[in-house]
Amino acid sequence: METKRHLAFDFGAESGRAIVGELKDGKLEMEEIHRFPTQSMFIYGSLRWNIYRFYEEIVTGLRKYTAKYGSALESIGVDTWGVDYGFLKKDGSLLEIPYQYRDDRTNGTAEIIDKAAGNREVYDITGIQFMTINTLNQMAAVKRDTPERLEEAHDMLFIGDLLHYFLSGEKAAEFTVASTSQMLDAFKKEWSHELFEQFGIPDQLKSKIVFAGDVIGTIDPKLAKEVGLNGTVKIVAPAVHDTASAATAIPAEGENWAYISSGTWCMVGVETNGPVINDASYEMNISNSGGSLGKNLFLKNVMGLWIIQQCKKAWNKKDPGLGYPEIVEKAVRAKPFAGFIDPDDDLFFAPQDNIAAIREYLDKTGQTDVDTEDIGTVARIVYEALAFKYRYVVDRLKAATGQQVEVLHIIGGGTKNALLNQFSANALGFQVKAGPAEATATGNLLLQAYGCNEVNSLQEIREVVRASNEMEVFEPENETAGEWARAYEQFKAVCGL
Repeated sequence: METKRHLAFDFGAESGRAIVGELKDGKLEMEEIHRFPTQSMFIYGSLRWNIYRFYEEIVTGLRKYTAKYGSALESIGVDTWGVDYGFLKKDGSLLEIPYQYRDDRTNGTAEIIDKAAGNREVYDITGIQFMTINTLNQMAAVKRDTPERLEEAHDMLFIGDLLHYFLSGEKAAEFTVASTSQMLDAFKKEWSHELFEQFGIPDQLKSKIVFAGDVIGTIDPKLAKEVGLNGTVKIVAPAVHDTASAATAIPAEGENWAYISSGTWCMVGVETNGPVINDASYEMNISNSGGSLGKNLFLKNVMGLWIIQQCKKAWNKKDPGLGYPEIVEKAVRAKPFAGFIDPDDDLFFAPQDNIAAIREYLDKTGQTDVDTEDIGTVARIVYEALAFKYRYVVDRLKAATGQQVEVLHIIGGGTKNALLNQFSANALGFQVKAGPAEATATGNLLLQAYGCNEVNSLQEIREVVRASNEMEVFEPENETAGEWARAYEQFKAVCGL
């Protein structure tokens, strides 16, 4: 029987990978063949993504594939973060280098959105939480600052969709990533006519919507020849939003579970069969992000490992050899509950100095006796804060949906941090299952396999995930349960939650 291989390009905010996958005996075998940095860069004072270098890395990955496996490849699919986009001109060329979501051009756009449409109306249509990074905020910034761009633009594609376009010449916006824009009708699963009209966004920017598992097209013949692939390689949309690809690979069984897609951002959520849009979800600012194969991801962003990543950058200036294992070991030895921070405070969104931002937060909340020069103390404060915020969000998801939660699945890169996983079990008071670490690439590859008729359902995909991965289980430590419960109440009081 001919081997069918798929190639996933998984782009994160710091790095990207090319991963080959093939199904054998009900298991997914994966191999990373290329890894590369992705980071954004400043151009003329604005933060941008070098989309052409991303494409160049894809081409490099394709060359590495053919050097090892030859010309036969079943499909290619790309996943990325949400919200960011690129405009295309009428001739199909890129209008400008895409902005990065942390660029400060969206300052002041929250007020524009509320004034133009009303926050409740926007939420009732889209079900998406309000964040200044949202595509709708970016559109408001364009309309305010550079309205001529909207006149020049002929198409709008999200970052992963742009890369699919570069590969195939086909323009399409995949549903899960389009849903992050706050411009899509959550119930109709199509662009919101009302919001486009209210914000003066031209109709030509309503790109065709496709869904995870859809075949977008085939590889451009010239590119295929250049890298040594045959010309029949399919471009198959995974869940282009990396969180949705990761959620596809949650190895869950039954009901009553929640999940965290743990990385630079952490997405804390439950899976539902349709949007949950009500007074409670609006007041708690919870998102209904598109999931794969008919599912809805009822979730909320938590700042995630971004904070510890930025702390590490500061610490590495003094100690270039300091790695995450040593940081975790220092945190283990540090005093528990020395201080409390809300990881989602605006101070931590894009600070120049994250240690200084933590110190400022502690000072403004009256926690002035914390030694922020001690690496272990700061790291432990961050890890404890993340665990407490996970519990806070899970409690609110339960309240808004009426669902019970008895186990938490942690997927993604954060599964490798056993200390944070244990802290999460302690804070939540129930079992945590960690794995797979490569959930996003796993979901990407299995959705490509679904599009190529190798698996037939989400249930079958998750059976493959369970067969292919071992999960690490963390139980709450009963002997410290009282301490964690009291500290959680302190956390809420100090952080005003």
